[in-house]
Amino acid sequence: MRNRLGLLCDQLTRHTSMADEIVDVSAGRELRELFDLVGGGPDGPFDPARAGELLDAIEEACARHGLAALDLRDHKDTRLPAGFRLTPDEAESRQGEPAGGAWVCPWGRCGRVVFPDEVPARPECTAGGEPLRSFTAR
Repeated sequence: MRNRLGLLCDQLTRHTSMADEIVDVSAGRELRELFDLVGGGPDGPFDPARAGELLDAIEEACARHGLAALDLRDHKDTRLPAGFRLTPDEAESRQGEPAGGAWVCPWGRCGRVVFPDEVPARPECTAGGEPLRSFTAR
């Protein structure tokens, strides 16, 4: 569940039209509930089982309308589900200064990891709008 949630957060950040597409396939209520559940802050209640159910519902709605499931990847970028690809302009704008460490979920609820050389600035959690927290591997 954590990895699927992290992939959804990453994809929603990279592809602003993706949230609209999820709403268009009648899974907007589930996406909002998932955002509320994840973005509730460190002291907010978090039910991983419910998060998994919401992810399933979102994926099922997308599949019924021909959109790729979160666990399918484009062969050119292993973090992108089929149907969502970086355009050359987006790929060029992702240049950044390499630095040690990475950014991760501010609450540790998902498996999203973003490296400084992937983005031009510190990314935010899609669900809660909080900046991702710094993480340095030991």
